[in-house]
Amino acid sequence: MLGVENQLTNSEPDSNTLQLRLARKTPIKEWQLADVVDVIVETPETSTLRLALPNPSSFIPGQYYNIRIPVEGRPRPIQRAYSIGSSPYPDFGIIEVGVKEMVGGLVSPVLVRDTPVGSKLEVRGPYGAFNWTEEMGGPLLLVAAGSGVVPFMSMIRYAKAKNLTQPMHLLFSSKSKEYVIYGDELNKLQEETGWLKVTHTYTRDPKDPTARFHRRIDKEMLQDLLEETSPKLGYLCGPPEMVELCEVALRELGMEPGSVFSEKYD
Repeated sequence: MLGVENQLTNSEPDSNTLQLRLARKTPIKEWQLADVVDVIVETPETSTLRLALPNPSSFIPGQYYNIRIPVEGRPRPIQRAYSIGSSPYPDFGIIEVGVKEMVGGLVSPVLVRDTPVGSKLEVRGPYGAFNWTEEMGGPLLLVAAGSGVVPFMSMIRYAKAKNLTQPMHLLFSSKSKEYVIYGDELNKLQEETGWLKVTHTYTRDPKDPTARFHRRIDKEMLQDLLEETSPKLGYLCGPPEMVELCEVALRELGMEPGSVFSEKYD
């Protein structure tokens, strides 16, 4: 999981912000056994696992947990990193991690297809410098492909829970409407708030009117959204090739490199 450390302002923090700062400095290092209390099927290949932690710790929107499971034929458990989709505020005792099944994967197929409610999972975290809090300001341009939307959902839910109003524009690339993770909730949030806008692009459905675009994310698409959003910060999350293309495009379109943060999903 790759990211860039965020710089905080000198404004006086509240108690929750202090907890978030502590989360940035002192992540949990010990493995703990979490209870799977709910499984939410998001798309045909993606599920959300709700995990109750015996030793919870606050985290910063955008961070992730490691999960490890035993794999037949392997001498040691295999671990993978999964972003947190839930908000740390007001309650971080139960976290939600988003898992996309990778064909041929050792961990994700087990988590998506064979981890029912009542299961226990070894987890460790939180980790990661790819994050946002209100101290960093906005407006924000969030660019996601597939499960790259998961850390952005944590940021959006956090903003909603704290009644923040920083403008956020999410550009979200999916195969089709069926594969839009958090689709219903994003629609509802967009209707309920005055600060969230969601723009969809579908790569495998050229006619669905629920998407504004029908192609992979490109420079022209980003230029349109930059003109509409005038973002102070840009966040990119998804496959390496998408993230790298967007990093170059945003620089060429005038955003300062230090205002663009990225996370690559392999």
